[in-house]
Amino acid sequence: MRFTLSFVTLGLAAVEIAHALPRGYQQPARRGSVNILDDVVVFDAPAFDDPANPGSSFAQVQAYVSTRQISLGPLVDGVGGLLGKTIGLNIADSIDRVTDRLALFGTIGLSGKDVKVAVAGCGSKEVTLPATAKGGMSIQNITLGACKGFADTAKPILGSVDLSFIDTRKVKFRVFPSSADGFGVISDIDDTVKVSHSLDKLLLAKATLIDDPIPVPGMPEVFKSLAASLKSPQFIYVSASPFQLYPFLRSFIDTTYAESNGPIFLKNLTTTSLTDITDFLQSDGVFEYKSAMIDRIQGMYPGKKFLTVGDSTQKDPETYGEAIRKYGDSIACAWIRKVEGANNTDERFAAAFKGVSPDKFKVFSDDEIPSLADIDVAGGSCS
Repeated sequence: MRFTLSFVTLGLAAVEIAHALPRGYQQPARRGSVNILDDVVVFDAPAFDDPANPGSSFAQVQAYVSTRQISLGPLVDGVGGLLGKTIGLNIADSIDRVTDRLALFGTIGLSGKDVKVAVAGCGSKEVTLPATAKGGMSIQNITLGACKGFADTAKPILGSVDLSFIDTRKVKFRVFPSSADGFGVISDIDDTVKVSHSLDKLLLAKATLIDDPIPVPGMPEVFKSLAASLKSPQFIYVSASPFQLYPFLRSFIDTTYAESNGPIFLKNLTTTSLTDITDFLQSDGVFEYKSAMIDRIQGMYPGKKFLTVGDSTQKDPETYGEAIRKYGDSIACAWIRKVEGANNTDERFAAAFKGVSPDKFKVFSDDEIPSLADIDVAGGSCS
């Protein structure tokens, strides 16, 4: 996603200069609840056992509070002009779709906002997240208490935001519970489960802004088989794409990977500041970000074993190799899809998985994808 992110954020920077959007967010003098002039997104959340209280659960809930969407005309014009000049992509015939996918880029995060959430069927009736920080984000492990239905880990439970009595909007999110033991699957999205053309600027921009999303052929079937063979594992999708693409990616996972649905962790880009955007673009940070997300997941599920799935376009081999060295048998297996045009040399994979037993990882080509469903990961096999 890095090339598309560059185009979008540079377009945002152009809009900021031309239309005097705020370059930063000021902490308000006092905290306040989400009101009818604000927008709020609560991301689907993983839930996990509270080790100190048997029968009770935590959920790691993340929310984003912003102003109501500003006019996207200048943003779309800026991005469209930049894409046209740099890679020859004309978005004129797809304005509605581009506008929809860029919608969250047209918001300004608000700090100091309290988001009150509740999860259906749980003992804790309502929990207030910590006030949103600069950029509009808040994340917290919240105590759910005992929850009906958590024993059925195949089904998410619905959560909601408590808005004021005059606000009739319905803000919903899902909580995906999973037991302390068993299996989980940590998967990349772009060019692992979704065709994104990460190595081609033009095709990547089209796949992100215009085209209907397409799964990597055979991967929906493989993930469906994993859902069965690993007995409803906790699927968590980790991508370095900006969180503003969450609605687009969530819809894709919902419809294409319905049997292997789960929370999506995305990278924060919560600013329209030209300086902050430049810093973001100049820092690769994919290895560090994904490694931090694996640490985050391990903190929630220290007793699980994980299958990690990625591709060769960015840093997935290096990230998963380091995770195996760090967490040992907690990472049961790593699968890496070889993407044409990426660095697929034996030397690269040998370095990425240095010190890792060959039976702990598998590098596969597209014609091998159907055979992945036959691998007994639960029984200890990786290839």
